[in-house]
Parts: sequence; C-alpha cells; structure tokens
Amino acid sequence: MNIRQLEAFKAIVELGSFTKAAERLHLSQPAVSKLVQLLERACGFPLFHRQKNGVVPTAEGTMLYAEVERVFLSVDSVAARARAIRQFEHGEIEVVAFPSLATRLLPPILAAFLKARPGLRVTLSSRNSWLLVERVATQGVDIGFGMVATDRPGVQFERLCTMDAVCVLPPGHPLADRPLIDARDLDGERFVAMAEEDRAQLKVDQAFAACGATRDIVLKAQLTEACCSFVAAGMGVAVVDPLSAIDFGPERLVVRPFRPRVTYDIWVVTPSFREIPLSARAMIAHVRSLLTERIAELERGIQSLTQDP
Repeated sequence: MNIRQLEAFKAIVELGSFTKAAERLHLSQPAVSKLVQLLERACGFPLFHRQKNGVVPTAEGTMLYAEVERVFLSVDSVAARARAIRQFEHGEIEVVAFPSLATRLLPPILAAFLKARPGLRVTLSSRNSWLLVERVATQGVDIGFGMVATDRPGVQFERLCTMDAVCVLPPGHPLADRPLIDARDLDGERFVAMAEEDRAQLKVDQAFAACGATRDIVLKAQLTEACCSFVAAGMGVAVVDPLSAIDFGPERLVVRPFRPRVTYDIWVVTPSFREIPLSARAMIAHVRSLLTERIAELERGIQSLTQDP
C-alpha cells in the first residue's frame, strides 16, 4: 500500500470513473486499474462496485475513503506548511538585542517584516552586548544584535552597520549652542560615563586621553539610555551611540556631533554550531537594509548641525 494507490482510489471515489480519475492523475486507465487492484489485494476486500454508468465504492471502500481523506488533508497541511516555510511565512525566531536597539529602532523594523508573514512568530528580548553573546551561544537564540564582537566559541559575528558617537547635553548647557562638540570642549565638565567593562566607553576614554582632556566623571551607568536620562536630569554631559538619544526630544536632550570621531559597530551574532532558519536569514537582510537606512537618516540630521546657515 502506497500513496500513489491511495491517490488513485481517492480520485475514483470522487469522480465515479476510472477514466476521469486517470485524466486527473495524468495516467492511463490501465495504470489506474492496476493501482486499485494492488490496493484491493493489500486491503483484502473489494473497493468498488462496477456499474454501467461508472463505479461506486463498496461499504468497505466508503469506510476506507474516510480514512484516506484524512491522510490527504494531512498531506495538504504538510505541503502548505512547507510552502510557508519556503516563503519565510512560518516558524519561530528568537531574537536578542542591546537595549537601545531593542526598545527604539528594532520594533518598527520587525513589525514591517512580520506584517506580510502572519504565520511567523518572533520573541524579542533585551540584554547588554556581552550577555546577549552568551544567550546566542548557550540558550538557543537564533539572532543577536550587539555592539561587541568577541572570540567566544559557539558564535559567529558579522558586521551589520557602523554609527558615529554623539555628545548629549542638557538644554541650557553653555555648549548646547555649538554645532559640534570637540573632546577638548568638555575639559573639566561633569561627565556621565558608561561602566568600565563596556568597550564603547573604552573608545570614548581613548578619544579624551588622546587630546589631553580631563572629565569630572560624576556617575557611571551600565546602559546608555540611563546615561541619557541622567544628562536630561542635569547631571552632566555624555558621549553615547545615537540610538540611545532617540525619543528624548530637544526639550530634554541636546544632541551634537562629537570629535574626534568615535565609531560603534553593530554586529549580527548567530550560533556557529547549528544552522539558523531561512526565515531568520531573511530577517537579518531586512534589518540590515532598514537599520542602515535609519541610522544614515539620523546621522544626516545630526551632521546637518555642523553646516553653516
């Protein structure tokens, strides 16, 4: 008993004719008759009554047809599922991203990706760049978006895009009217910094050391959004990635280009010990395209402040 025999049986029941069943299946009538004979032999009972105007199933054939129909409904379901997987419309993707990306730019980008794929499910969580690498390596996460590339076994890194650091100041700060902030301008300023273990902060520290500027570091925070919040509360100034300053508004935070140039890379982190789904690869391509465009738009707006009126 095989699927081809069941397919011939199903077609004959539905069409009431060996000839019509052969046409549906693109087979000869003798080939269809042979398939039915083999199926009857396997079942041990006749499946059809032959009549002058066609065939009708026997009582046993009618009972068998109900089961065969369920089989083909399952096959159709499998085919539909395969088609959805092929078109990135089905499955589950677990994503982890650093906080300023996960809470600001990534939601609308993922929403656009999922809108045309109602059968696709995504779980998005937020971790700092060090912890998200561990989640990808050990907890079955499909995609990580972080700002740190390490030599951690079990993961691989691919640069997604690069962005320039910005200086954030509270409104009314004496430097807020300047179109560009140089590290030397901040000599002696009260400064909100990231924690020492953050590599992004190391780049900022190196920029100040290179020009001999000394900051009065009054507070250190683990998250760049927290740095921006403290700046908005008047605690000092900070140098952060531009994503962290989104949504604060000019009435709470002044954002200016920073020199010397400090760049931050955003990395795609994926497991190296297993293959990620095609849908996850499509998502990475989508995020790359829209995130690069959005960051470029943000930077054009910030850089425009340096132009002479």
